[in-house]
Amino acid sequence: MNTVGGTRPRQEQTPAGTAQARFTVQVGAFKDPHNASRVQSLARDRYHMPVVNDYQGRLGLYQIRIGFFESREAAASFLLRMQQEHPNDYKDSWVVQMKQ
Repeated sequence: MNTVGGTRPRQEQTPAGTAQARFTVQVGAFKDPHNASRVQSLARDRYHMPVVNDYQGRLGLYQIRIGFFESREAAASFLLRMQQEHPNDYKDSWVVQMKQ
């Protein structure tokens, strides 16, 4: 799945809302909406993929997640690519299983 130079990954990614989209990569959780928006925009610009800003009211956090993947392995592979390309920005990112 790795590609060179910021191009799109193969279409192991599926649109949100389909039965196959089961995993995503969370790149951060922020109390400050401006920080969340900045991280969301940067990820979208870098990877040209859907980036979701999911506000969790009970936690008071904006969770920034990128991509929709069919398998944990595909999401983990993309996460590794992100960490290799931008180690300081995504070192604390992780794979999240989406709620059914």
